Amino acid sequence: MTDGSKEILDDLLDKYKAQPVGSGYIDIIVSRENYQAFAKAILESGFVIEAISWWEYLEDMDQPNTYGMGGPASKFYDGWFAETCTKIDEVPSSTDVLNQIIELVEGKELGEYEGHLVSFKNTNSLTPAFWLKVDESWKNRQ
Repeated sequence: MTDGSKEILDDLLDKYKAQPVGSGYIDIIVSRENYQAFAKAILESGFVIEAISWWEYLEDMDQPNTYGMGGPASKFYDGWFAETCTKIDEVPSSTDVLNQIIELVEGKELGEYEGHLVSFKNTNSLTPAFWLKVDESWKNRQ
């Protein structure tokens, strides 16, 4: 991919309020509301989503995490993200990658925590993060 592609990628991060953890393009946390549109835009722009990791979004900076660990403040929202420290989900290669991603996200279950099932469907704080396959020398502008 060319450097122009990097600029497109950085613009998509801003447009969809997607926040990479660190300076590269892995662990790009994207809100539950934006994840499908972001994934579609990323794929349509020629990028590859290799894997999905998971974060807990806490709406208030003073709110303690419940099932996550430490993590960064959100650059786009009022709260912060706590890493779940679970195995990342690899995105299988297929002819319909977007539907594979949606199935992975919508069907995600971390397991039980304090007697409640932590899953994407019933835990509003469970938030996906995408790992993109790009040149490792690229640094995001955020």
